[in-house]
Amino acid sequence: MPNFEKNNRILDISGKLINEGILITVKRKNYQIKYPAIIWQQTPDQLKKILLENLTFAETHWLPLLLSKEKVFYNTPVPLLEPFLFKNQLYDLLYCETVDKVSQLSYLKKFYNLEFIFSREEATLPNLSLTYENSNTAVIPFTFGKESLATLALCLELGIKSILVYCQEPAHPYEERYKLHELKRIEKKYKIKTYFIRHDPGLFRYGKAFNLEKETDIGWGTQITLLAILSLPFVYYHKARYILFGNEYSNNEMTKKNGWKIFSSIDQTGNIVPQQSSLIRLLTSGQCEVKSSLDPLEEFNIFYLLHHRYPELGRYQFSCSAEKPLKGGRQWCHDCYKCARMYLFAKALGFSVADLGFKKDLLADLRWWNHYFGKEIKTGPVSELDFAFYLLYLKGDKSVCVKKFRKDKLPRLKNWSWHFKNYTTIKPTINLPEKYNMKMIEIFQDEMKNFKKLISQYGK
Repeated sequence: MPNFEKNNRILDISGKLINEGILITVKRKNYQIKYPAIIWQQTPDQLKKILLENLTFAETHWLPLLLSKEKVFYNTPVPLLEPFLFKNQLYDLLYCETVDKVSQLSYLKKFYNLEFIFSREEATLPNLSLTYENSNTAVIPFTFGKESLATLALCLELGIKSILVYCQEPAHPYEERYKLHELKRIEKKYKIKTYFIRHDPGLFRYGKAFNLEKETDIGWGTQITLLAILSLPFVYYHKARYILFGNEYSNNEMTKKNGWKIFSSIDQTGNIVPQQSSLIRLLTSGQCEVKSSLDPLEEFNIFYLLHHRYPELGRYQFSCSAEKPLKGGRQWCHDCYKCARMYLFAKALGFSVADLGFKKDLLADLRWWNHYFGKEIKTGPVSELDFAFYLLYLKGDKSVCVKKFRKDKLPRLKNWSWHFKNYTTIKPTINLPEKYNMKMIEIFQDEMKNFKKLISQYGK
């Protein structure tokens, strides 16, 4: 393979198959994707080649933006999924520009103008035989967030066999030890199979692998698509019918800036999920689909569903950024926006913050809320925070943050009747698994009645 490293404009990237997965080399450093041995051994050779070609590109095609390169040379052929992966990343860059506080279209222009140079080999095409009947197995890319826990809970209630796959995110350095321990507890308690993927390319996120002076949001916007592709060896091994994500309805929210549409979670939108499903169906002889188990629910409703209907699983919730040490051996650092967000949800709904593992009052100090009261930009709809603070205000909470909400936010919000209706309404759905659609809707309706009863005592 030609060596282009001496040319400062060109980034040299290579990928190769190894005994338990894939090795990706960037700037002469190796990054491994390592599967459990039994899973990788049973993965068809043709699928391994497809994964090599597509994952090498999917994990790295946005790196030139981080490293100020104009061209990328790959030792792999043009990947089959390249058009979709490029499109996915393109749509995410407008949001990255907002988060990174750079001029609009600057990332977009650089990415559009990139030149990708591939080897002259032909891309590996799927010609795999995968047939099974009456499978009710689902692979769940498992993060311990409220969405993946609620998805597992639904599967347990509906009799869907669950395979949990936790993919390492080393950019969040303090989560792995805790999650691996809890994963084994869940496996033993619920008698389900759980797995771990070592994922060194996760160090590309925030530019951690390259010691960038300034962190960037580039790369996170293709995470769900990437997890779907990474799940394929488990799909084949367990003959799974579904890959299930827990994308909430608010992921579809879109804003406009200077006439450009901006999606904060492009690869979790309702329109992208069917495209992800088409990719997986293509690579599984039509046997496996990507679906969203929580498609018609807002984030706040999912939090309520998990902790009201499935409190035993709710205690496992880990929704911390985990970029700082965890406190007291529990799953929260108490010093990030995600911790603050989940603490607020729990307080607004009356759940015990102590039972969820919180050790601090995160409504007692405004420094944890710069993403709401200040100028910091973080993922997650602000409208959900508006609703939670509104509910706490109506309940008579006297915390410093609720007082700040009353003064700065409340006068500009829509009235309580609008908020009440919006968060007690099950939204339209297109991505629930067809076989379980009605049963899932029945569960959602049941919980929405309970939720509506809980908050109807407040308001005007």
